[in-house]
Amino acid sequence: MRISLVVVTSFLQTACKVLKTHTIKLTSSAEIQAQNILLKSTKGYVYLSKSNMSAKEIELIQGIQPFQCLEIKTPEQFNMQNREVTFTDFKLRKLIESSPECRKIKVGTRISVH
Repeated sequence: MRISLVVVTSFLQTACKVLKTHTIKLTSSAEIQAQNILLKSTKGYVYLSKSNMSAKEIELIQGIQPFQCLEIKTPEQFNMQNREVTFTDFKLRKLIESSPECRKIKVGTRISVH
């Protein structure tokens, strides 16, 4: 009984992903590239891999404007290297500018629209 409980518990831990939520505020419009989508944010450059993205997610990113926030849920760490981070496995949600999470993020750089 005890062994089966340990096996089931370890199986569940390997099958489940712990999702982390990262909120970013854009400082310019999204740039769609061949393999990735580049988001310039207050924290740095965020690259989202297009390999696992749905058409709905790409459409959501194309419609997001500077000063708007994006919530990224991913099992990956927000590990910034030279002001860049890349996510391959994620879910997106656009936040309204008046949401508490978005209002906390201050924009210190100039906003540009492409």
